[in-house]
Amino acid sequence: MENLHPEKYRHDLEVVRNTASQVIKDFGISGVEISFSGNHETAYQELLNQVLPALKQLYKERKEVFMTLLYRIDVDERKVRQLAAKESSVDFFVKLTQLVIDREFTKVLIRKLYSARG
Repeated sequence: MENLHPEKYRHDLEVVRNTASQVIKDFGISGVEISFSGNHETAYQELLNQVLPALKQLYKERKEVFMTLLYRIDVDERKVRQLAAKESSVDFFVKLTQLVIDREFTKVLIRKLYSARG
């Protein structure tokens, strides 16, 4: 999408809240509770701090649910494989968490931009 500039929307309260809601929804479907205080200033770190251990636990204990979650969120499988091939276990999960949150943010942003056109 050529007009997509995510950095312009990082402090857009509606986008931040909707991203948090999307993360909560997608992880909830997988049986993982994620919460959001509503503070848009700390939203990214707050989500990162919850999603990171959740992904690690799903990977170790419920790998099929882990894979289904990544599919549902629509994380680029090629990027996941690249991370797995070149990163240590710790870095892999940190970067995977960033990919997950960024993908959720992008989905919310695309919906916002397309709904504004309609």
